[in-house]
Amino acid sequence: MQNIEWIFGDYPEPDFRVYKEENLPNGLVSLRRLRNECQKRFGKVPYLNLNGEAQTNSRIAHMIADPSRTFSVAPGTRFRRLFFPISWADPQTETWGERQDCICWIGRPLPERIRLAKKINAMGIGLDIYSRDSWPLPNWKGFAPDEIETSRKYQYRIVCENSLKDLYHSEKLINSIRSGCATFYISDPELSLPHLEGAYIPFSEDSLMNRDEISEDILHRMHTVMFSDAWEVYSFRSFFDTIIDFARKAVQNKKDS
Repeated sequence: MQNIEWIFGDYPEPDFRVYKEENLPNGLVSLRRLRNECQKRFGKVPYLNLNGEAQTNSRIAHMIADPSRTFSVAPGTRFRRLFFPISWADPQTETWGERQDCICWIGRPLPERIRLAKKINAMGIGLDIYSRDSWPLPNWKGFAPDEIETSRKYQYRIVCENSLKDLYHSEKLINSIRSGCATFYISDPELSLPHLEGAYIPFSEDSLMNRDEISEDILHRMHTVMFSDAWEVYSFRSFFDTIIDFARKAVQNKKDS
């Protein structure tokens, strides 16, 4: 990161710009977004787009984005993969057996999630649910102010992505892994995460019922991931290195042209 100066906000004469894409509710576009698009199209400064939203929640941004200059957490087949950066944490798997033999679910009460929670309740499996918005279920426990600390009370956790399309992958899964929960993951069926292979459980009713049998291998792999380079794709160092590498190439290409 030598010879690099980070300036947040607008700056009249940068060598490179990084845009955090945004969409407003109801498909509206902000004045700032309009200004940014004018800078991209009519300015001469190389730039990079970072989109941290599912494509269904950010249709305009994904529709007009230049694929060669866009990283997205929902890349589909057009964009490059963006990983949310996190800090490292010890999953503390050695004390996993002292936790509640129960499943933790932290997420909004969407209709399909409510239906699934009711099915889990009917299966007789312990489930505690946390969210700002209330779930119409007796096992809703309210808001979890600290996701990691709340998860550390439980042996298991369900992680359901906000979108099951376009290869969407947020920070939720790695947060669950670094909190030491054996995680049942619900995502786009086409999503592939080889760096986390074996460190989570693709969700199914069978895996729920057989969770005791598969937990030991999952815990071992979770520990391996967090104590090896595998987790580094989510590190802040990797996040900034990705931006810097792209910026250096873009600036050099501009000088050469």
